[in-house]
Amino acid sequence: MKSDAVLVTGAGGMIGAAVLRHLVAEEVAVVASDRLRPPGLDPAVPFLAHDLPDPQRWHEGIVRFGVRRVVHAGGISGPMLLRDNPSRVCEINLSGLAGLLEAARIHRLGRIVWFSSIAAYGNRPDLAPVTEETPLHPDTVYGASKAAGEALVHAYHAEHGIDAVALRVASCYGAGRTTSCMIRTLVENGLAGRASRIHPAPGRTRQHVFIDDVVGAIRGALDAPVLKRRVYNIGPGQSQDLSDIVDQVRKAVPAAGAVLDPEGLAWNTFGLGPLVIDAARRDLGFAPATSIADGAAATRDWLVRRGAS
Repeated sequence: MKSDAVLVTGAGGMIGAAVLRHLVAEEVAVVASDRLRPPGLDPAVPFLAHDLPDPQRWHEGIVRFGVRRVVHAGGISGPMLLRDNPSRVCEINLSGLAGLLEAARIHRLGRIVWFSSIAAYGNRPDLAPVTEETPLHPDTVYGASKAAGEALVHAYHAEHGIDAVALRVASCYGAGRTTSCMIRTLVENGLAGRASRIHPAPGRTRQHVFIDDVVGAIRGALDAPVLKRRVYNIGPGQSQDLSDIVDQVRKAVPAAGAVLDPEGLAWNTFGLGPLVIDAARRDLGFAPATSIADGAAATRDWLVRRGAS
């Protein structure tokens, strides 16, 4: 194993798996990590079993595999998960990050890329555009775990020089997303010839960004020689209207449709305006160029392959 490997956690999840595929294709030395080895993981990729938070496991993996940088995509991935066990959300998301930052301090690691969330902002009284300087007022334990994690990233950088960065990601969709996802639901139901029941979500925004575009931001964050910030917004850069989303999805799945229903799918909406992504464009080369039609087509192809297997 080379002594400059990139550890990618959450290898069984959408973001972790996508990052791994990208790095492997570029012949970057990688180590995958998750609770269990994902069934589809390339046998040639070294694997570290890690049930977060377990702080000692970070040290074992860093020493054993010569890890120098980390993309930490592991953890609880949304406020819809573990709602009946909020303390576990904090253990996994916050204590897991604290263990990584401490290991980075001890082993003098290079760049750490960690995932915050649009949920760190909480709800705001208006739908004005949101910059990285907008105050964080999370209203879910998941969002609070992300806001607190950002504080740790800032503090470890300021006090100990740890080169960590947090990406505040909006609603990421595409191949591999298994948690609640409106675009996947529209595609799935369209393939089955039925409409999707969607909450009208008045006074809220929809901000979907395709996984490949997010991976581009991650590569920028991982490879940039110097970062001007410790946190970056990652999203489409605009609010997306439900009718426009459905029209775009229909280009990939003509039978897709939505029926407004107060009891319908309400996740993936936010009580705040669109994330301003100017800093990520400037510093990370982030360019969210994938249309929802193209993203829906890729999601469709993944679902078809998944069903066939």
